[in-house]
Amino acid sequence: MASTNFINALGAGSGVDVKALAESLVEAEREPRKERIDAKIKQTEARISGYGALKCALAELQTAFKTLNDAKDFSVITGSSSQPSALGVTASSSASPGEYSIEVLNTALAQRTASSSFASNTTMLNGGQSFSLDLTVGGVSKGPITVTNDTPDGMVSAINAAKLGVTAQLINTGSGYHVVLTGETGAANTFSMSSNDGNGGAVSGVNFSTALQTATDASFKVNGLTVSRSTNTVSDVISGVTLNLNTATSGAARVNLNLDSSSIKTNIQALVSAYNSFSDSVKVLGDRASEVEEFGGALAGDSLLQSIKAQVRSLITGDYTLYTDATNQTGAQNTNINAAWQVGLSFDRNGRMQLNETLLDKALSEHTSEVVTLFTANKNDLSAFSTESAGLAGKAVRDIDALLRSTSLLSAQTTNASKQVDLYKADLEKLEERMQAQLERYMKQFSLMESVVGSSNSLRESMKSSFEGMMAAYTKK
Repeated sequence: MASTNFINALGAGSGVDVKALAESLVEAEREPRKERIDAKIKQTEARISGYGALKCALAELQTAFKTLNDAKDFSVITGSSSQPSALGVTASSSASPGEYSIEVLNTALAQRTASSSFASNTTMLNGGQSFSLDLTVGGVSKGPITVTNDTPDGMVSAINAAKLGVTAQLINTGSGYHVVLTGETGAANTFSMSSNDGNGGAVSGVNFSTALQTATDASFKVNGLTVSRSTNTVSDVISGVTLNLNTATSGAARVNLNLDSSSIKTNIQALVSAYNSFSDSVKVLGDRASEVEEFGGALAGDSLLQSIKAQVRSLITGDYTLYTDATNQTGAQNTNINAAWQVGLSFDRNGRMQLNETLLDKALSEHTSEVVTLFTANKNDLSAFSTESAGLAGKAVRDIDALLRSTSLLSAQTTNASKQVDLYKADLEKLEERMQAQLERYMKQFSLMESVVGSSNSLRESMKSSFEGMMAAYTKK
């Protein structure tokens, strides 16, 4: 012990390392107190990390619910055609399941007209002077097109730059160059082109009188009804469906619009995975025996953790027979599908969510609209602050959002824990200040004692010398 060494030193009359002795005594007093505070800091910081991990798990679960909280998430329709090379079909989320008989009689064509022949692409026209081309589409004049480069190449460039609904290409047939004009599809888009030499006459050798193709409308039958359109891309006949008329069909083609249950199933499977990941995180956070670094057991015994776990589970197990909003106004009501278990979602004895795909397939096949109502209450794009009925997934998104807000109890606990860490760190600073003051007191006390010991040693040496002198004098007598 340091105190024993000090006493021994005094008895021996030797010098003492006062500073080392004082520091040893202070350290013996500081260390246990510091260890207790450090332990509290570590524990509280682990809680903060635990709250952060819990928030991440909740956010991931909310993301999974978001793929199922809008009615449009269930309106994934795929279109198919029995003659895909002749008739293509694409469907949007606004399309409805159904079957159609469509026969393409003829596709829409664009007028195509060729010019007179030119010896080369750079043949000089109009005597080397600029000229104009007059375009009329559907009987309406589009105004003159000025050609400043008086060659076939120059005409093509001027026509295309004007962007008046007619495009030009220069074709070398081997026996001459022709400017080929192509309009837009549809009978209403017939056109004519003439030249003007600037003096009211036509440019010599420039005319567009060779008809290569006549503009026509597309004609097709939908469930026996004849329809015509000016384009081959038709999106205004069947709601939410675009038909691509490529060529005439061989008789009627069968078009099927089916609900893509595979994407819905994928989203529900992702929800199961996200819930089980959340459940695993809660288990690790609440298990004192967990060996997971940083988070293991960080929230053991925390009532908030158990409260959130129960609240999230209730989002799945809740009864959605009636959908009501904050004013108790009844929303959609189902007859057959009113709970998650009826679409195959349930929990095993260990609390892990599982999906019975057979039940889900049956629900989607036989009660599609009720499945949509169960998850969404037939709503789209509801705000997290909305009070309207929202269905299972919509309510989950809303409730988890409330748990993650800056005003939530979870955020408040995180803030309080951070403040507590600051207080513990302040306690460390105060402890250090007290220990420094204690060190200074020890240094003063031990220095004084060292001074006393030094004086005693001097006195002893002086007395020893006196006695030795007396003894020497006595001996001589």
